[in-house]
Order: sequence, then structure tokens, then C-alpha cells
Amino acid sequence: MDKDLLEVQRKNLSNLLKECDENKFSLEEEQFTYVYTYDAISMEGKNKIPFEDVKRLIKHKTLPEYSEREQKEVLNHVKAFEWVKKYAAENRDVTEDMLKDLHELLVDGIFQGGVYRNVNIQIIGATHQPPDYVKVYDRMAKVFRNLADFEGTPIERAVYINAAISKIHPFLDANGRVARLLMNYYLIKAGYLPV
Repeated sequence: MDKDLLEVQRKNLSNLLKECDENKFSLEEEQFTYVYTYDAISMEGKNKIPFEDVKRLIKHKTLPEYSEREQKEVLNHVKAFEWVKKYAAENRDVTEDMLKDLHELLVDGIFQGGVYRNVNIQIIGATHQPPDYVKVYDRMAKVFRNLADFEGTPIERAVYINAAISKIHPFLDANGRVARLLMNYYLIKAGYLPV
């Protein structure tokens, strides 16, 4: 996509958001958080909390009919998304430490997060398999070098980080959620809405 066209679209979005009623935008943001969190936790097929209950859980912070793990996955995702939005608003760079902190926040109370895997893993039903665990550190270092030298558009950068983390699968679990959160970080930082 043409960089000039993207910039025009980003400016148009920025102008529309300035004109938008703050209360209505806040409600839309809240609704997006519900949908985004539901999609994120249900995509991998482990968490079966229905959409309406995800909304209730986010509002009330506990639903005793669901396991502690299921509840933490939902609430941690909301915290991680808020953290990503704050990080983007502060215009901070993504670093390896930031990536690990994000992962740790996402899996807090479920398993030890923020550390790269030390075993090989397989993605069930996928033709692509992540690299051997001994290659993870080098592959991730290359990702961050590539980000430092990246000359593409913010959308291309967002796609790159999503694809790179999804391909490498540096963590034991929650790789897809981390990848999508970082993708949204780059979109938000550049003035786009999250997807």
C-alpha cells in the first residue's frame, strides 16, 4: 500500500476521532475490548467462556462458575491490552524486555511468563513448526535488529511483528496473543485503531 495514501487515511481517522463524541467513543472502546478479549481467548480453543460471560467477567472481575485459569486468561488479556495502549501512548519502543514483560502480564498466575521456551513445541494442526528451542534467542535477537532497521509503514511493521512472533513461537504458550497485542501496539502508536 502506498505510504502517502496510508498517511492520508491516518490523518482522516485522527480528524474523525477528534470530532467523535467522547462518551460514544468510550463505549465503542469498551465494546472493542470485550470482542477483542473474547476472540483472543477463544481462538486457541482452550477457553470456552461465552461472549456474554466474558463481558460480565470483565465488569465484575469474578465469575465462580469458571475455573481460575479461564478467568485469569480473560482478566490478564484486558490488563495486557490496557498496558499496550499506555505503552503506545508514551511512544516507547518495543524491546525484548518489553516483550517479556507483556508475556508475563498475559500469563500472570497461570504459569511462569516472560521467559523464552527451553523445550521444543509443536503447533497442533499446523504445517509450520517453530524452530528448535536452542534457536529462539538468536531468532528473537534478529527480529529486534530487523525492527530497529525497519523502513516500512506502521502497518507493515505491525504485520511483521505479528508474523515473526507467530513463526518463532518464543514462549511455551500465549504466543498468538502476544503477537496480536504487539501488532496492535504498533497500530495504536501510529495513530490507527486496534484490530
